[in-house]
Amino acid sequence: MEFDIRKLTAQAFSYVGPAFPAWWAKNKTLLVLPSLNGIGAGLLMGKPYFQTLKVSYKGQQFVFPNEPLISLGLTKTIVETATVGKDRRGTVKEYINTEDYTLNIRGLCFNPETPELYPSEQVLELSRMFEINDSMEVIGSSFLELFQIRNLVFKSLELEDMAGMQGMQKYTVTAVSDQDFYADLAEKENNGSLLEKLG
Repeated sequence: MEFDIRKLTAQAFSYVGPAFPAWWAKNKTLLVLPSLNGIGAGLLMGKPYFQTLKVSYKGQQFVFPNEPLISLGLTKTIVETATVGKDRRGTVKEYINTEDYTLNIRGLCFNPETPELYPSEQVLELSRMFEINDSMEVIGSSFLELFQIRNLVFKSLELEDMAGMQGMQKYTVTAVSDQDFYADLAEKENNGSLLEKLG
């Protein structure tokens, strides 16, 4: 019996997401990484895509089971202050900062070779990843590179019920992007040096 992992995942989460690698193959000539020129914001942001996701920590690589669906979100911190006076409406908005990207990673642990057995090895792999309380490096993801997401920190792992399907386990991982603090400092120093030369 043959199994289509993407269809099983889509059914498990009641969603059919496009496969990013196929889209990328058709559209990569329109892009110059890491620019998003040529991509509609609605096409990528908040839209789940099936894709392979690998991360690395201290030389050890981990792969999320069975090409999970990945969606992104981004928010800003803005302080709103009420205005004074009966003839004024609304608030004064003060931009504070832009938050990290939030990633919602949803997938299915399942082994087509032994569909009747609980996929314990894949579940343990997720558990090992979640036990890492540090930033992990993203390996070879063209999709996440579009948003300059090169490191992730896990925030939550949820293993959901799948009644009557003992050989399958739904999982949802929430993660946030992480930017290297020292890389930020180096970039600021380089930009400062460049401005001095231009000035």
